[in-house]
Amino acid sequence: MEKIKQILTLQGIEFDEGDILSAASAIGMDVDNLNDAEAQEVAIQVAQAKKSTALTTANGKSKNGNGKLGKNSPRRKSTPPLQGAIAHASQVSNQEIQSLEDVLNVGIDAYTTDKADQLLSTIRNAPKDVVSKFVSIAMEEEADVESFRAIGNELVAGIFGANSKDAAE
Repeated sequence: MEKIKQILTLQGIEFDEGDILSAASAIGMDVDNLNDAEAQEVAIQVAQAKKSTALTTANGKSKNGNGKLGKNSPRRKSTPPLQGAIAHASQVSNQEIQSLEDVLNVGIDAYTTDKADQLLSTIRNAPKDVVSKFVSIAMEEEADVESFRAIGNELVAGIFGANSKDAAE
């Protein structure tokens, strides 16, 4: 037993006498009557048992050596399949695009309605503006009544395509 203890201590393997007795009985040897080769054999068995125990158990939990949880571990977080994640991202993206399109359509509709109202107002007010500008220009010229009539006749002809004599008849 002492020979086995020395070998294990030199190799830096932690052990107790139960480990030695268990390894020796597994290979059919008596720990009290061993030669050097047999003691070495028992020490190898103890070392292998310790290494396999250290890899497979730590505080009673299974280890796979890399710190990651096993595929079927109850502590493992389930991750959605890639196809599901892609489908979800696509759906969210399509919803965002549709939302943006709806906002733009409302904005464009409001803008075009406003511009149409402005244009209609400009068209409605055009005759008033023409007459107002005509009066302003005529006042600047300080012309006589006949020149005003001539200008008026030209204006009527330009607007209606007829002269005032034809309109009077």
